Amino acid sequence: MNIENQNYKQMKTNKLRLTEKAIQICPFLFLMLVFTHCTGPEGPMGKDGLNGIDGINYTHSVIYDIDPSEWTGDLNGYDVFIDVPEITEDIYYNGAVLVYRLIEIDPISFNMLPYTYVDNSLTIYMDFDVYIGSIDLIYKEVSDGVNDTPVPGGVMSFKVVIIEGIPLATLKGMVDISDYGAVAKMLKIDKSLNAF
Repeated sequence: MNIENQNYKQMKTNKLRLTEKAIQICPFLFLMLVFTHCTGPEGPMGKDGLNGIDGINYTHSVIYDIDPSEWTGDLNGYDVFIDVPEITEDIYYNGAVLVYRLIEIDPISFNMLPYTYVDNSLTIYMDFDVYIGSIDLIYKEVSDGVNDTPVPGGVMSFKVVIIEGIPLATLKGMVDISDYGAVAKMLKIDKSLNAF
């Protein structure tokens, strides 16, 4: 009887284990059955998404060469107005205008304005203001804390990038605007200097 009792206990233990496993598996089987048999009429179409970069229908870039004689000012700084008819009222309020100065020291690069260069006691500062139809470029040098801006000595080149339909705050979230190469790539602008 002892052997029969042990077999009975062993069978009972195996039966409990099997029952426990079945209880653990049943919910998964039930969920599989429910989800594989869910059908019904197709739902309504979702809302249209936001227009992405493909929605840009106008991007324009031009290089302006500024001759030293075009700058006006004094020791406190110089400026020059550039006529840019592509800066319309719509661009001014709903688009973006970026300005880069061409630095022709190897490696050649475009530095985004505003631009500040500091070398010991000398600080060179460049900035721009945008208006409908024009841009005001500003050049200033400060030496030992005193305004000491000389008349610009050579031709300075600036690339103006005009983007319709993307406000500057949105554009900053899409690309590092200080990196002209990244901006040109995203907006599919020809990066060669001879393209203009």
